[in-house]
Amino acid sequence: MKKAFILSFAFVAVLFTACQNSAPTDAAATTETPAAEPAAVTAGALPVNVQNSVIEWVGSKPTGTHNGTIKLQSGELTVTDGNLTAGKFTIDMNSLANTDLPAEKKGDLEGHLKNADFFEVEKHPTGAFEITSVQPLTGDASGATHTVAGNLTLKGIAKPISFPAKLTVAGGKIMAETPEFAINRTEWDIKYNSGLIGTVKDKLIDDNVKLKIKLEAGM
Repeated sequence: MKKAFILSFAFVAVLFTACQNSAPTDAAATTETPAAEPAAVTAGALPVNVQNSVIEWVGSKPTGTHNGTIKLQSGELTVTDGNLTAGKFTIDMNSLANTDLPAEKKGDLEGHLKNADFFEVEKHPTGAFEITSVQPLTGDASGATHTVAGNLTLKGIAKPISFPAKLTVAGGKIMAETPEFAINRTEWDIKYNSGLIGTVKDKLIDDNVKLKIKLEAGM
């Protein structure tokens, strides 16, 4: 009996020691350092991520609409005290693309939009937009948070425009996204088949071009 008691005590001692040795491993597993969150953007100029930024367009005529995209070449957005206050970007007019027509027809439309009837891309390969003011906006049904004003340059002509935008400054990035808004193409001397030059109704192309802009900037 005495021998059995000694063996039992020894077994308990070994088990207790094993439990003690395993405790640091469990503690270590629960004290791993979490991944660091991106630093908040409070001030400075951040480069536009041109891969995640785009301008969408829609053109209309009596027989229907066409839509497409234009990419950005470069740009930067400036933050002061955690708010977007300035910025500019260069528009790559050679990237102008149609997205609703089949391949055999989209090329014809893209070529026409790039020639002298419209954007004259060979002579003016880039456009530009530079922000002049950013003002808070409340109660907009689209969810926009600010009104952005600035100068849009196309075909070497700069004209002031403004539009609503949802702006987010967080997680090391600036995000800007607009609802659909319109510009009048004739203000940039794009008058092909415009009502301003007496185009007959069945050939008429709407002077208003609808745009949506999506921008992302960050390090």
